[in-house]
Amino acid sequence: MAQMQKSMVAAFSARHGATVEASSNVSFPARVLALSTAFVSSRYYKSAAFERPFHFSILTLLLTGTALYLWSRFVLHQSTSYEPIRAANGYAGKHAPEGPNRLRRTLRLLLSTPLSSSSSLILVTCIVSRTILFWRVIRTIHCSWDGLQSFLPFAISAYDVLETRPTLLPRSGHDTSGRPSGGSLGLSLYTLVALAWGIATTDTLFLTERRTGTICPPGIPERLIPLAQLLMLLCDALMLIHVGRLRRGQEGKGNSWHTLGCLITSAAAVLAFLAFWSCFDRTNFRWNVFLTSVSVGDLVLDSVAVALALTAGIYLLGTVDAATVALMVTASAVFVHLQLRIFDGTLIKAWSNLWGLGTGLFVFLGVGALLQRARHTGNFASPGPDLPFYKNRFGAYSLLAFALVISQTLMLGPGRVHSDSIAKVIAKARGESDQWISGAMQSKNLNEAALEYTQRYGIPPPPNFDKWYEYAVSVNSPIIDDFAQIHTDLLPYWGISPALIRERTVHLLEHPLLSFGGLIIEGGKVEISPHIRGTHRWMMEVMQGMIEPFAQWLPDMQLAFNLDDECRVSVPFERLNAYRNTGLKARAHVASGVEFHGFSPSQTPPWPKEYLAPLDEEADKPKKDELWKKTSPWFQNWSKSPIFYEWISSACPPDAPVNSFHWWNRKAECPSCSAPHMTDSVVSNWTLSGDLCHQPDLAYLHGFLSSPSAMSATHTLFPVFSQSRMHNFADILYPNPWNFGDKVAYDDGKAIPWHQKMNSVYWRGASSDGFAAHGAWQTFLRARFVYMAEHLKSFFGTASLMSFVSDKHVAQTPSIHASDDTPVAVNVSFVGKFGRCDERDCIAEHTTFYGSPTAEPSPSLDFQEHWRHRHLIDLDGAAFSGRFLPFLKSASLPYRAALFRTWWEERVHPWRHFVPLDVRLSDIWTVVSYFGGKGGGDAEMIAKQGREWANKALRKEDMRAYMFRLLLEWGRLVDDRRDELGFVST
Repeated sequence: MAQMQKSMVAAFSARHGATVEASSNVSFPARVLALSTAFVSSRYYKSAAFERPFHFSILTLLLTGTALYLWSRFVLHQSTSYEPIRAANGYAGKHAPEGPNRLRRTLRLLLSTPLSSSSSLILVTCIVSRTILFWRVIRTIHCSWDGLQSFLPFAISAYDVLETRPTLLPRSGHDTSGRPSGGSLGLSLYTLVALAWGIATTDTLFLTERRTGTICPPGIPERLIPLAQLLMLLCDALMLIHVGRLRRGQEGKGNSWHTLGCLITSAAAVLAFLAFWSCFDRTNFRWNVFLTSVSVGDLVLDSVAVALALTAGIYLLGTVDAATVALMVTASAVFVHLQLRIFDGTLIKAWSNLWGLGTGLFVFLGVGALLQRARHTGNFASPGPDLPFYKNRFGAYSLLAFALVISQTLMLGPGRVHSDSIAKVIAKARGESDQWISGAMQSKNLNEAALEYTQRYGIPPPPNFDKWYEYAVSVNSPIIDDFAQIHTDLLPYWGISPALIRERTVHLLEHPLLSFGGLIIEGGKVEISPHIRGTHRWMMEVMQGMIEPFAQWLPDMQLAFNLDDECRVSVPFERLNAYRNTGLKARAHVASGVEFHGFSPSQTPPWPKEYLAPLDEEADKPKKDELWKKTSPWFQNWSKSPIFYEWISSACPPDAPVNSFHWWNRKAECPSCSAPHMTDSVVSNWTLSGDLCHQPDLAYLHGFLSSPSAMSATHTLFPVFSQSRMHNFADILYPNPWNFGDKVAYDDGKAIPWHQKMNSVYWRGASSDGFAAHGAWQTFLRARFVYMAEHLKSFFGTASLMSFVSDKHVAQTPSIHASDDTPVAVNVSFVGKFGRCDERDCIAEHTTFYGSPTAEPSPSLDFQEHWRHRHLIDLDGAAFSGRFLPFLKSASLPYRAALFRTWWEERVHPWRHFVPLDVRLSDIWTVVSYFGGKGGGDAEMIAKQGREWANKALRKEDMRAYMFRLLLEWGRLVDDRRDELGFVST
């Protein structure tokens, strides 16, 4: 650091023999400031540093304060002669007596800082206040206004205009402000240009923003976020003005570097004190103390970059006006932002009309005009500085930069989504679907099925495979050979011993507080384990009915079913990979066997049964109460807490995007995050779209990830059977009792032909994504969808305001014009009161979606109402959506936006049986407009094929066939002699 500072001193030497403080050679620090700003701006949304304002500010301030202190202590003392600031005790800083150790000397230097002066108090207050305000803005970034910082040059120049009005002496007519003649007029003109530039920049940033539909509710403090941003702007302006004055010696002479270093370090100490007290809250403690490696790396890297920018900016303020320094920073940031927007197509949209093109042009030319105009305002420490960026040719540079961005936009930026793009995706998906379906039923008899099994999975089929085959054929199952989902789910369990699997299963059932229900299969009979919550016992009763017809062919076993909606098992990537590798070796050992046997009659040790003893309601009440309070050391409660960085990123490869950067901006899309599974802005790889490892931006865009209602999870591989799971979890999928038990069913008697259905988008549901606390609901998937539908024109530029839904309980939402100008009505609303929320959030949700806190909520409607509409939307709730299978059977067109995956995932295909949507919802209205208009033929075809396939491959018989095969595989896994088990065809 000292060597770098010495180099900068040499580079900043004055050409007129002036001191370093008055040097006009500012080219190098200007470049450092611009490049540092550009670097930080390019990483702004992807850096974990900015989602932790207190950590980031404290570290940055400490680095900056240290740099300024070292500069004043070791560089300026050797290169300049000046009178240092004199401490209150009368000793000058340079000649102060040496203390017994370095700590005392440092404390003496800090105490010598004139903190009582107005400028010092203003600076420290502004630094601390800005950090607190930025922390609040970050927490509710979706309520912020983009581009307000571009008004910083205007704010500074307006301050100068108000403060430095010329005062003319009565006789001489001289201006006592000390400015050159005409300076006030030039400053006023500069202020007007700066205002116009701020407006143009803000408008351009708004037009190039890709929004996720996050909600800013009509309440406090959310609606005050723009005010917080304005206060931040005021703090920045005051800091620049007062630092500039201190550097130019307008408010006292002496070592300004030392003074600023002490002030900045003092501000860091105040922030550290405030941050300490926030750690007493459990959630805040996790956030503040347990930092990921990504967070630590980003904090260090960006703190160094910003500290470098601050140091360069402080140097410039000794010579260059504060407004010009502010312009350098904001212009660099805006240019980087526009560069990033080239590749996601938003610049094409923003500059597709004369207004957008004009404001975009002024963003570039305005910078040149402001820098050229600044030369004549007289706001500099030395007259007429020879600065390269004040040359008249800077306007030409700005025009050249604008032309460069335009050419990049036209050549490199993607175009709009065209109907033929969707048609190509449909054609490709159809080919892949045909291939899978034809390969899923190649076998014509039992021997071929056994041989196909061995060839596909490398081991012989499990015992009693012939019984499964007989059942599958008897119910005309279209899937005989392809059950890759089961083998993928069970592979890690081949990596642990059968005895350990049995032990962990019993552990789950011995702890009813964990919310597991058990089925005990013994001697061909199925019994329900005790200690199950009454509200969830129906699930086990349904599963008992599903299994009983084939239970006689199963070995004795105990099964632990997850009674919560949310998945439970997230094993760190390296550990899960080790299980899989061990599992592959174990399966290879089975494949090498010569002779195979049936299931063993017993296990050693046997399945424990002590916990199965029923407890009397009265006599055993103390024991029962104690049992329901018993906690497990293997499971952690993360309900109502963000889970992404603890439970998702740890299950991803070390080099995955989630372990490389954090996307914290809830309201702006991350184009690179969705690019791997999108083609021409529509989902082309449905399987990959559920993989969170390349989508760090979804940390805040899904209720389960940001605030789950119930989240008791483990990092240990427990044998948990769940109805659905996210890609990064290791739960074992099974056919859910919700659909098997007909909790929501399609009534064939109320079927409506396609041509009689309304060309409308329909959705009714509850806000069940997660628990709404601390405003978390504002980014939930379902809330974003309903909000987008109610504010359609804001999110979809071609929306028509011609027709509205007539339901009086539904907010009047406009129709959209399809690609052939056919209107598609939008009929979307929440129903009922909002639950799963804190009181404040319940009121906010009710006000946002129903109009006022006392408004009557929309009533629930008959589920069969869905079939009157062509376009049905299916969205994740707390987990999977139970309505999707009825949607498939209805002959309406199902659209699905989901991260949760279920047992039928491999057999239901996107673009053939349903329309996939990205959970960011950026594609929804484009796709709806296609299928509601020109693509109506494709829509009817997909709806018809989805219905036919659901009636063929998603029946209760198909669920039972899947469960039968799953439990045969599981029975082999938990058998001590599993290496010797298998079916041999005759």
